[in-house]
Amino acid sequence: MRIECGTVDHFFSKNKPANRRLVYEWSNYRSAAPTLNSSKKELDDQVLDPFEIQPGWFEVLLPSMQLVRTALVPAHLQAKADFTLRRLRLDNGPKVRRNRQRYYEDYKNHGLPPALLRDYAPLVAEAVARWEASGHPLP
Repeated sequence: MRIECGTVDHFFSKNKPANRRLVYEWSNYRSAAPTLNSSKKELDDQVLDPFEIQPGWFEVLLPSMQLVRTALVPAHLQAKADFTLRRLRLDNGPKVRRNRQRYYEDYKNHGLPPALLRDYAPLVAEAVARWEASGHPLP
């Protein structure tokens, strides 16, 4: 999802002595929302690296805006994916749900073009496409 006010996260924590050599390595930088960055803390070995996540691993549910793991996540990463969702409050956290809801409302009620919805909130756009394909009006 689009990060409006981002920060740079050292994915492998710079506070761990074993990772100090990575402090200035581009390969260790991730763009992150500040709240997610502070929630991760030094749990880099317990949360999914954004660079390893593949399309289809997660989906947004309408109308709740909850983010859930799909069966496409490889079995050996499913527990890590579930922990990531809970720890970073990506699943049902009020802030991320409110952001998803805002993009959805802008699309549904205010004419946000589908292409922009895909650019700003791709998983919300996928949820909308699934709902519309069912032939039911959007909730």
